[in-house]
Amino acid sequence: MPAHWPDEGGDPLPKAGKCSPDGGVRRRRPAVAKDAQRRLAAHCGCGDNGDHERLTLPVRNPAEFILLALIWGASFALYRIAVPAFGLPLTVGLRLLLAASALYLVFGSPLRGVARAQRGHVVLWLAIAGGCSTALPFVLFAETVMRSSVGFAAILNATSPLFSALLAALVWRESLSGSRLCGLVAGFAGVALLVSQREAGDVRFGLDAVALGLVGAAAYGLSVQWVRRRLGMLHSSAVATGFSVAGAALLLPWAVSSLPPEFPPWPAVLAVVVLGLVSTALANALYFRLLGRIGATPALTVTFLIPPFAMLWGHVLFDEVPTLAMLGSTAIILAGTALSLGWKGRVR
Repeated sequence: MPAHWPDEGGDPLPKAGKCSPDGGVRRRRPAVAKDAQRRLAAHCGCGDNGDHERLTLPVRNPAEFILLALIWGASFALYRIAVPAFGLPLTVGLRLLLAASALYLVFGSPLRGVARAQRGHVVLWLAIAGGCSTALPFVLFAETVMRSSVGFAAILNATSPLFSALLAALVWRESLSGSRLCGLVAGFAGVALLVSQREAGDVRFGLDAVALGLVGAAAYGLSVQWVRRRLGMLHSSAVATGFSVAGAALLLPWAVSSLPPEFPPWPAVLAVVVLGLVSTALANALYFRLLGRIGATPALTVTFLIPPFAMLWGHVLFDEVPTLAMLGSTAIILAGTALSLGWKGRVR
């Protein structure tokens, strides 16, 4: 692991604040902390403090973008292979356990560089936001996949930045420009189109699948806001490691109580291993590498490729055929997401 990200010019973690005389913690907000907060917000799918960003498509890195989108898109398809054999809690629990182990070996402790006085605060919010960012949405989207299709679940997952922007405006009173408001309206209009035409071929999905997916996306959106406000002093790699550890710990009791009666078939075992080590640990490492090379906003554009590649995986592995409504709603949701993030198009 490099000593610092190329464009930070300093330590990977900003120095923690000192305790004030009354026992509180005064956090210092140097430029590195601000940059780390931007990275965290981008990693989870939202802009920083509502600032307008220019959407730049880094065409010099097409192979990395395609590989990362393929890996993240495959996670939805892998659930269809693993969950019937392992069961939902054990599948997600093993995914997070494998990812936490790999990320800890690569990046080290999520508490590295955190002052002793702040560790209780950090551990608490890693557990709360980690459960909201990994354990809960992973379980909900795994169930969504089993009740609908790979592509359908991936489209619902793409709405998480919309929920993040909506929660920032409603709960934390962040201002919305006209274009960002239009983006939210357009994005949720795309969701409405998807819900009204929720079928794949002759199969029509129930509203339960939609509800599970949207709650999972909202959980991602909520965790973004918590990370920005409570864990802004941590590097994004520390947050990813801490979230995986917290999610694995939260799911462990449920997973242990739901062991399958016999050893699962090897294709399911391979699916779980790939989910943990590739779709979670390796994907995070690749994403952090992109963050260091090209910055937060350009790296975030990879999330726009996940639904199309998830649909591709669903078609290749399970003969799923995306409907025109799915394709149309995806385009509307992603366009609305770009506007809601305050992005202005520019390709270079």
